[in-house]
Amino acid sequence: MRYLVLCFLIFISSLTVLAHGGKDHDDEAESVDLSGISLPENPTYHEHARPIIEANCVGCHAAGQIAGYAPFTAAEDVVWAAQDIKFHVVTGLMPPWMPSSSNLPLQQDRRLSDEEIAIIAAWADADAPLGDPQDYEASATDGFERVDIRADLTLQLAESYSPDPDALDDYRCFAFELKIDAPQFITGYEFIPDVVEMAHHALFYLFDEAAKRAIQSRNHTDGRPGWSCYGGTGLASKGEGIGGWTPGASPVLFPSGTGFLIRPGQIIVVQMHYNLWTTRQPDQSRIILQLESGENELAELMDVPLAAPVEIPCPAGAEGPQCDRDTAIQRVAELYGADARHTPDYLLRRCGQSLEDYAGNSGENAVGYCDYPIQSPLTVFGVSGHMHELGRSFRLELNPKGEAPLLLLDIPRWNFHWQDHYLFVEPLQITRGDVLRMTCVWDNSLSDDPRYVVWGEGTSDEMCFGTLLALKQ
Repeated sequence: MRYLVLCFLIFISSLTVLAHGGKDHDDEAESVDLSGISLPENPTYHEHARPIIEANCVGCHAAGQIAGYAPFTAAEDVVWAAQDIKFHVVTGLMPPWMPSSSNLPLQQDRRLSDEEIAIIAAWADADAPLGDPQDYEASATDGFERVDIRADLTLQLAESYSPDPDALDDYRCFAFELKIDAPQFITGYEFIPDVVEMAHHALFYLFDEAAKRAIQSRNHTDGRPGWSCYGGTGLASKGEGIGGWTPGASPVLFPSGTGFLIRPGQIIVVQMHYNLWTTRQPDQSRIILQLESGENELAELMDVPLAAPVEIPCPAGAEGPQCDRDTAIQRVAELYGADARHTPDYLLRRCGQSLEDYAGNSGENAVGYCDYPIQSPLTVFGVSGHMHELGRSFRLELNPKGEAPLLLLDIPRWNFHWQDHYLFVEPLQITRGDVLRMTCVWDNSLSDDPRYVVWGEGTSDEMCFGTLLALKQ
């Protein structure tokens, strides 16, 4: 058991390294100032540390959960790992929560209070005494509570998919016809990757029955489930985005009284991105859907996608043809299809920009941004952001040049392995004339093989992508 806890702590530390291209950036973690906090004179596990750990850690560190391989349910194992637990909570690495305190208030905030952090640190520094189990009282604070999704409908391939043997990044689409008898609302979902080590992302699209023939013409044509689909689903009709999954994402429960409406015969297409740099195994991932009757008058939801240009030069000291933008565009075209060559320039035009707007970018500090003027009012329930492994920070702002700018999502220390969907505590009303600005920052020196990087589909490429969860207009 102690071996499992040690493996977990080494694993978590390695995630911090892997998220930055294999280089150690633990020195960037800002420790909490513990001075001035009143502490118990003789802190013990059962009386002081255990209520915090049970309320905030055991939700993940338990059998069947994301960190179930390192459970925090046996006191002796928690005590043995006390100093490592202290390091991870003092530096803010655990519990994992990427948004800053400047963010609009978000649900499921996993951050510990300064007092809770100070108690864990004091207990660890006192050699982690157990104390009397009779002294334990459950924490009065809510702590972290995992969202449980009711499994009303499960979508899973009848046979596993074996990724492309020649690709390092394989995009594959899978179609699931909805076997329901009447209209339903999706009120929550959970995506469960079969092989998490090679799951980069999954995106979910809803298509009408009219798309069935086009799907059948693509599905299984190479003898394997699904079809290759770089840059989207590959279908002529666009489909309606209804959600997705990225590493570190939690189950999603939509706000009460809302959902995505689905009808009999419609089809959910899942676009899977498999990153095959470390493993290549058969995959049979699944989606669990929580449903409510379509007869109920729920407000319909929609996903609003956002994208910004990616123009990342080589860092200082890197030279050669790989540092030319034209070479970078040719590379993505060869890897992901001819259409991929048009994406970098399309994003510049979409955002009203040119390459001159990125003349100040350096390999060590490359910025991509886009302004989205709001044409009609929106009620927004939540946000998400997505970049890859060169990411430094992500920011989505409302009216950044106005008198009262709002930070909808502020992630000052990006970590590819902890991406999530964030729901606001209170819905946000956005009016006509407001402006959304999405900004991504990258550091190309984190790459082990630096080159000019543009928008691309692979894990070693980059994206600046976000979504809003809003009421359907």
